[in-house]
Amino acid sequence: MQALSSNRTLRLLITIGIAILALLFVFPLYWMVVLGTHTRTEVYQFPPPVLPGSALLDNFSRLIQAFNLPGAMWNSFFVAGASTLLTLFFCSLAGYGFARFRLAPGNRWLFNIMLGTIMIPPTVGLIPWFIEMKNFHWLNTYWPLIVPTMASAFGIFWMRQYIVQTIPSELYDAAKVDGCSDLRTYWQIVVPLIVPGLAALGVLTFLQIWNNFQIPLIILNDKSLFTMPLALTSLNTLYATDTPAVMLGTAISVLPIIIAFLLGTRYFLAGLTSGAVK
Repeated sequence: MQALSSNRTLRLLITIGIAILALLFVFPLYWMVVLGTHTRTEVYQFPPPVLPGSALLDNFSRLIQAFNLPGAMWNSFFVAGASTLLTLFFCSLAGYGFARFRLAPGNRWLFNIMLGTIMIPPTVGLIPWFIEMKNFHWLNTYWPLIVPTMASAFGIFWMRQYIVQTIPSELYDAAKVDGCSDLRTYWQIVVPLIVPGLAALGVLTFLQIWNNFQIPLIILNDKSLFTMPLALTSLNTLYATDTPAVMLGTAISVLPIIIAFLLGTRYFLAGLTSGAVK
């Protein structure tokens, strides 16, 4: 009985600790929403406000006057959605190739070279990349935001490891006996079995592309093409920043990310923890 009581106490303490950590992580998001409901004077008062205010409509009015909010949301959704879908296809296809043909000559060397590119900071090649986009006449278009993200070293590594742990080699042999080509095996056999891994990679990719600020800032000049992170800079002037409107716009821009995560939570968690053969 004493051991059972101590176990219950330990579980209660762990639960309380997890609840406190959850509140600490959620509080910044809550405070961002709260600041979006206060005036520009109230957000800088001390102590800072922790309860919702009455300036929500005024802040929202300034927000939609500063830029086209629905248009910016659509631009971000289009870029993030297209990049995510293309990333899932090409990374899973490359991962499938590395996983299935592990004994092919040069497979290990090519995989190690690809993996080594993760060590190179993206900012190192930013100037040559910009010159390349200029020569392609892709400036002020969405092509530089989508095409370079179609495949990433991390995505290929993720899918390769997931496929190796999920798909047994006997399954490839059975598909070959049934007359399936390599592409048909990938599309009809491998893809349905790696949905959790695809979902996890999809959520991570969508989050990264949606929050991307540097590349749109360099590439886009037309305000009608601005994504949400870039459009929010319209609220900044030389002399002041409309902090409540920025907080409100940021809170609105976070909603699609939360929705995407909630919709894919089951697959996302399964993708992070799955390693067994299905």
